[in-house]
Amino acid sequence: MNDFEFSLPTKIVFGKNAETRAGEMARAIGKRAMILYGSDRVIQSGLMEVLTQSLTKSGVEYTMYGGISQNPYISSALSAARKARQFNADMILAVGGGSVIDAAKAAALGYFAGEKLWDIYEGREKAVQALPVGVVLTLAATASEANGVSVLRNDKTGKKAALTCLLTCPAFALMNPELTFSVPPKQTAIGAVDAFSHAFERYFHKGQQGTLRNYMCEGAMKTIIRELPRALKTPDCYEARSQLMWTATVAHSDMLGKDGVYVCHAMSHILTAAFGMAHGMALGVLMPAWCKYVMIRHPQDIAGFARNVWGVDGDGQDAVNTAQEGIFRFQQFICNSGLPVTLREAGITSADSLTLAQSLMPEDGFIGENYEKFDQKDVQAMFDLAIG
Repeated sequence: MNDFEFSLPTKIVFGKNAETRAGEMARAIGKRAMILYGSDRVIQSGLMEVLTQSLTKSGVEYTMYGGISQNPYISSALSAARKARQFNADMILAVGGGSVIDAAKAAALGYFAGEKLWDIYEGREKAVQALPVGVVLTLAATASEANGVSVLRNDKTGKKAALTCLLTCPAFALMNPELTFSVPPKQTAIGAVDAFSHAFERYFHKGQQGTLRNYMCEGAMKTIIRELPRALKTPDCYEARSQLMWTATVAHSDMLGKDGVYVCHAMSHILTAAFGMAHGMALGVLMPAWCKYVMIRHPQDIAGFARNVWGVDGDGQDAVNTAQEGIFRFQQFICNSGLPVTLREAGITSADSLTLAQSLMPEDGFIGENYEKFDQKDVQAMFDLAIG
């Protein structure tokens, strides 16, 4: 094993009625909270009333800011930051999934950084202060509830930028799987595939492989393979929803290790910017495409993935046949979950692989060094496979 440092500063309250502790947890931070949310679903479901009553009971004043979209824009984060400043908020309470939590983290930084917020996301400025963030989770996907990662889009260019900043690790996360019962099937699948990708991309890291890490990554992926169909068939199955929720948190809060081979994530950001494609949906297209491309030079690696994750019996078969069967099962799982496995199936017929590759990286650049250095031509070939 390599040397490492690990810290999980987020206090997690997991289980039924976890959301009723919002006031207690917020009051430990301050007396004034801004509640940040996306759609009115959290109001219509009655969740917002539960939260505001809990805050009031604990003596926490609140204001609300709604309308955060998927793949949130920098303008939304700055607008939320301004409202938080006007309210003199002591913290931000994010109620939702990854997009809302990411916007809350950005607003927490923007509270102090103001218009320099995008410079922080692009690495030109350093974040020095952030408001505390708390989370009431309503979607299992990104693990944003327990890490310092957030992703924003630029309104003018559509470009996405990811930031890892320990200042934005949530102070607490209230995780009641029952709050995910009403998540539509397609969104449930998109979130689960996103969580799968976090374990998938860590699994192939050449410098971090070892008995425990490999088994943990395999376990996370196999849990999603088992539990997602149960959740889709029976949306109010608490066991399935709880397994998916905790697996998503484990997969991207450094419990499986920090580093990974984030080629598919980088490519997915391009598809989101170009076509508005949901992040998890794009990953469902890109991960099998990555496997197909890598299999050419590294059939043994994909064959191992096929055996250990997808249960392919490789005895008597060469590595290529085993790998191909694993990729087939991977794509079948995504199809059975109601998601496309090519861009054409997703209704995207105007994709040009060269343009997509050029928009991701300069001609002399590389990505994926934790597995293999992939240049622009490699990325273009992967986009070709993804187009279908």
